[in-house]
Amino acid sequence: MGLTNVDIADWSSFDNVKDWWHHMVGVNANVRKGLASVVMLVSWEIWNERNARVFRNVSSMPYVITSRIKTEARLWGLAGAKHLSSLIPRE
Repeated sequence: MGLTNVDIADWSSFDNVKDWWHHMVGVNANVRKGLASVVMLVSWEIWNERNARVFRNVSSMPYVITSRIKTEARLWGLAGAKHLSSLIPRE
């Protein structure tokens, strides 16, 4: 996704999302809020893809799902998700 203002150097030290999430408490509030939006957005898109596969027997390639996430992130930003917008590079 190419997030800006996000230092992912120490993320590899976490074995699960819960530990990473607890670590995020110490991160800048604006970045933390933006990352919370990213987590919700990615989870939502994965859930939608799961439903498409299970209920409609339709599956998308990973690059299509990634593209949907990027597009949706930009739309969320336009709709007022300012902390998410601050993490997304301008194109």
